[in-house]
Amino acid sequence: MNTYYIHYTSKTMDPCSPEKSMYKEAKANWLCTGCCSPKPGVQKVDVCIQDEQPDGPLNIVSGCGVALGRRSFLTRFGEERVAQHLRLGEVRGPDDQLVPDWVTFIGRHLLFVRGSKDAQHRVCSDCGQNLYFGMGKRYLYPQPPKGVDLFQSHLWGLIVPGYIGEMLGIDESDGVWIEKLPVLDKPLDGLPAIVSNSGDQHA
Repeated sequence: MNTYYIHYTSKTMDPCSPEKSMYKEAKANWLCTGCCSPKPGVQKVDVCIQDEQPDGPLNIVSGCGVALGRRSFLTRFGEERVAQHLRLGEVRGPDDQLVPDWVTFIGRHLLFVRGSKDAQHRVCSDCGQNLYFGMGKRYLYPQPPKGVDLFQSHLWGLIVPGYIGEMLGIDESDGVWIEKLPVLDKPLDGLPAIVSNSGDQHA
């Protein structure tokens, strides 16, 4: 059993803006307007952004809840691991040209990073997706599924078991925040177990 996991999230304060026609198409197809995130069951998405290049190794498309990753950064987690656990989509720039070193990603397994105070959980009234927010000490509860070594977090980051994180050699000089997440037997926020109902396999 893994007693702790490592969470990688973006340092950037500059999320990407969706191109207007893409946002309109997204709302008509894969985007839930109730919670501004991909609908449950959506496996991958392609996006067109107003920015020439996203900032940092990880980023998001604002208003869409779509995580972005630089290919060269994702490959540090292992190409086979990424192919097995993440669904990748294309990123295009304002001229509709492919941004080759960037992809969208949706994890096959999504974990909620829990907090110790001011925690809130609700179900989106439009798509039925679980939503969570919490402040304070961060941790995981319940124990993540066995046999999975790369997760997406609900904070648009990536989570790996501690022993893998120690081998990857990624540090904060690479442009990401890194935090160690213990796995607790009892949540600190007073809420029950909350699991993802998005993606093609539920965590």
